[in-house]
Amino acid sequence: MQILLLTGDVMSDSYSVFDKLGGQIQKKKLEKAIEMFKNESPQELRKRLGQMNTQEILEKMDEYDPNKLRQMGINIDELKGRITDRDFEKLIQILGPDGVVIAKKLKSLLK
Repeated sequence: MQILLLTGDVMSDSYSVFDKLGGQIQKKKLEKAIEMFKNESPQELRKRLGQMNTQEILEKMDEYDPNKLRQMGINIDELKGRITDRDFEKLIQILGPDGVVIAKKLKSLLK
C-alpha cells in the first residue's frame, strides 16, 4: 500500500511521516557536518572527532542504506558531488586506521 502525501510525494505505508521528519533532521545534521569538514582544519576536526567512538560511528552507519537515505530525502548524487577524494583523505588523516574503515564504508554507501 502507498500513501499520497499533501506534498504530492508517494510513500509506502512502512515509511511513516515521523521517518520523513527524522530524515529532514538527519539531512540538516549531514549538511552541517559536511560544511564543518570542509571549513575546519584537520587539527580542529581531530579535537571534535577524537572524542568520538569510531565503533559507534560504524554502527550508526550500518543503520543506513541508499534506499533509506533516499526515503529520508537525502540526495545521494548531491552528496557524491560534494564529497571528494580529498575529503576522504582528510578523514583518514584525522581518524587514522579507523578513518580508512569509515571512508570505505562511506564510499560504498554513496555508490
